[in-house]
Amino acid sequence: MEGMNLAKLEAVVEKMLNNLQEVKRENAELRAQLEMKSGKISELESALNDLTSNQEEVSSRVTSLLSSIEDWENSLGGSGDDDEGDAPVRTEEQAESRGGGLFSLGE
Repeated sequence: MEGMNLAKLEAVVEKMLNNLQEVKRENAELRAQLEMKSGKISELESALNDLTSNQEEVSSRVTSLLSSIEDWENSLGGSGDDDEGDAPVRTEEQAESRGGGLFSLGE
């Protein structure tokens, strides 16, 4: 009877050791995945920072251009609200009848 208990104990210990090896293998795989994901997160954060910086630069340049346009309009001697001295404004139908408008590609 003591031999049966020893055999059972050996089987349980062997099973526990196998489980321990499996858990260690899984742990190593998960750590490798975590490292890859952390690297990808760093890459994406860097790309996001670059895009944010680009967006801020574009916004600044657009604001500067709009300010320059306003200064130019004011230098013409008017607030831009009246039509005196301005080029004639064409309606959409007039632009189409002449073959396009500002963004026409001459199709």
